[in-house]
Amino acid sequence: MKEIIEYTNSDNYKLFGNLEMQKINYDAINSFAEIYIQTELNEIFKHWKITAKNPIKIGCFETYNFLNYREISLIDEHPLLSSVCNNSICCNLEGKPENKFTFIGELCYEMEKITGNWISVNEVITNFKTLFERENYPNPFADFIENKNDEILFFPEFLFETIKNICKKHSILIKKIDETNNAFNYENQILIFGNEIVAGKNNLFLYQPHIIAEEFVLE
Repeated sequence: MKEIIEYTNSDNYKLFGNLEMQKINYDAINSFAEIYIQTELNEIFKHWKITAKNPIKIGCFETYNFLNYREISLIDEHPLLSSVCNNSICCNLEGKPENKFTFIGELCYEMEKITGNWISVNEVITNFKTLFERENYPNPFADFIENKNDEILFFPEFLFETIKNICKKHSILIKKIDETNNAFNYENQILIFGNEIVAGKNNLFLYQPHIIAEEFVLE
């Protein structure tokens, strides 16, 4: 992988190079994905095949995304890796903010600072409309439902302190009630097709093509 990473991140290629994804093969049974790409620099064409072993997430691989994103990076630590591969927790929120939209806005802002929007607030709050709104459960089910006025959120564990601080600011008590040990907690990396001018060091999500897998091999 070193060869193609250095090539697509060279100064000359960043200015004048092009990258085209020609084909992607995904074999779910044997757990691998093959990415066939072509690079062009000064009318010199090169063909590459990247094999991802045990892929667990493939995103934004629409062809048009590669027009802007032609610089390849392989990263060991990234918010999306933490979200997909590390543990998640389920929390109970007791209380209600004075203004739920202020609460949501602050949550969006703080999450974006940490994750660069690789994890959106919609993955934590699935329905803004009903958030902190009392549910009218039909009888006879209402009698069997505890804490009818509480909210349940499910999110990556590494976001807990951030969400806890926002809840505290709005006089909401947050409690962990369950934890999910992720099945993908072995060593993983994320391969990103990026553009330093557009998205920096891929610390901001702007629909860059990406894939998370246990290992990547250049052939």
